[in-house]
Amino acid sequence: MSANFVAREIGYKMDSGWMQGDDATNAWFSPLATYEERFAAMLDEVCELGFKAIDLWAAHLNYAWATPAHIAIAKRLLEERELRVASYAGWFGPGAAEFEAACLLARALDIPVLGGLSPLLETDRPALVSILRKYGLVLGYENHPETSIEQIQKMIGEGDEDVVGVALDTGWLATRGIDVMEGVKAFLPRLKHVHLKDVEAKPEEPTGFEFKDMGHGTCAHGEGIVPIQECVNYLITNGYRGELSIEHEPEDFDPRPDTKKSLELVQKWIAEAVQDTAPEDPAGVVIVGCGNIADRYADQINSYPHVNLLGAQDIDTERAEKLTAEFGGKVYKSLDEVLADSEVDIIVNLTIHFVHAEIIRKCLEAGKHVHTEKPLATTSKEAWELVELAEQKGLRLSSAPTTWLGEAQQTALRMIRSGEIGTPRVAYAEVNWGRIESWHPNPGPFYDVGILYDVAVYPITLLTAWFGPVKKVTGAGKVVYPNRKTKEDVPFEVTVEDWASAVIEFECGLMARVTGSFYVDWSTRQQGLEIHGDDGCVVLDRWDVFETGLYKSEGRDLIPQVLDEFPAPGIEFARGLSDLAYALREDRPHKTSGAHAAYVVEIIEAIITSMREGRPVELPTRENLDLPAKL
Repeated sequence: MSANFVAREIGYKMDSGWMQGDDATNAWFSPLATYEERFAAMLDEVCELGFKAIDLWAAHLNYAWATPAHIAIAKRLLEERELRVASYAGWFGPGAAEFEAACLLARALDIPVLGGLSPLLETDRPALVSILRKYGLVLGYENHPETSIEQIQKMIGEGDEDVVGVALDTGWLATRGIDVMEGVKAFLPRLKHVHLKDVEAKPEEPTGFEFKDMGHGTCAHGEGIVPIQECVNYLITNGYRGELSIEHEPEDFDPRPDTKKSLELVQKWIAEAVQDTAPEDPAGVVIVGCGNIADRYADQINSYPHVNLLGAQDIDTERAEKLTAEFGGKVYKSLDEVLADSEVDIIVNLTIHFVHAEIIRKCLEAGKHVHTEKPLATTSKEAWELVELAEQKGLRLSSAPTTWLGEAQQTALRMIRSGEIGTPRVAYAEVNWGRIESWHPNPGPFYDVGILYDVAVYPITLLTAWFGPVKKVTGAGKVVYPNRKTKEDVPFEVTVEDWASAVIEFECGLMARVTGSFYVDWSTRQQGLEIHGDDGCVVLDRWDVFETGLYKSEGRDLIPQVLDEFPAPGIEFARGLSDLAYALREDRPHKTSGAHAAYVVEIIEAIITSMREGRPVELPTRENLDLPAKL
């Protein structure tokens, strides 16, 4: 929580109340001429403490004074540090205009939650709800003055649960004499955010500091009167997967050492809570291929109680050593060593595209279940052979992309299936992925396999999951930017189409257009996924991100309206693996099937044929094709 620095700009002597620090912080950060330097310094301190996300206090970027230039600077600096903003914290008032200004700022920085106070909750709730839905945001009301659970419940009210809930401050619960655990349990269904704060008991003698004297002097987690570890354990073991802010706002000293210690403690408590829910025999997993995405898989695998990361293997042993040093497990010297380990149940194949089929085949032949990154293979013949081999061996074959399992994506599917937009007839998907060499250390394999197999595979997988088999495809594309340079300024040539567009006709009648590019980047206005029906449309800001903005427009007005809140941040790449492990335990089919992945390869192969031969290509009818969620 960046409000941890509330007293810094007055030398950590905030002896005249909160607004003394608030005013000083606003004055320090508001000048545009110095904003970049000062905001960057604050973000660097946050990163040095070990945080990957920030709860941004309004005084560090206040909707009351932030210009488009301020916001652009903040956005760039956050992106450069890969620092995600989980919540925008503050007082959002006094009226609708100010609240909308705060929402506009939050949308500009892709912040999903406003955590704080707004008078509109009491004075004009319909306006507040309308603004939140307009911008695709939620408000977590932060408890401050309330002395009972009932008073907090009255503030948030009933209804509008999709956009109004609680940003629970555990410290204020204790200060106001509310049983902290009773509060956590009472508000679990309405939690939009948690301000995890510990406070000291009220001192017997006045100290001259307002918060300390009222029993709200904050301290390192675990050193005060709030049962922080019990809170964390209850939240994690009872299914809370939203954000936890480390909040510590002392009036008279620098909180950074305490904050770092608190972060490490909370991470430890989360791990212990996850372990408490772990089954006795979690599935043993090894990552094969330790490239750019392996750390995200490993991090997510370690959060699953039913999966145990045994180790990693890579042809470059140093990469496996680096991964296991951070996430645990042993280094396997070769794939044969992995296959010989009887404790290995599932192999996660994260190798480069062109060896996917070879690695999968070896794993299946050795009797191992497989979850693989996309594509399953680079030819439909190879892909279907792998599906057949898995069936013959009685093994599970699971494949990315799994992003159609995201909260926003599944909510959109439920809306479409319930008839909210009428009969869906047209879909548009944009996959503008930019120039890979600008950010990836090894761009070659991406360009070798092409935009369709590497990235357009995401919306094609989603659309076939939703709408079923494909009747015919028509493709077009070319290499638009052949001569490129790596980040190290080494020239290379692109020979596979780096721009492609496909018209896909589904057997159900839907017409879809999917466009992909390794030239145009994310800044284009051409982005996201739209499904248009007779009575309206459903729009996803991103087809991949799980908590992306989701809107429904009705009739000809096409006014977006937010439909839900999605707590899972970014992309949970390993969600398909998680489902596979559960499916093995529960003896049920897994959702990300090899057959579906093979069918997607067949579609992409047909698009490439159409693109290169200049003709439409019809897809063969496949009997008993089991697609996961077809309409």
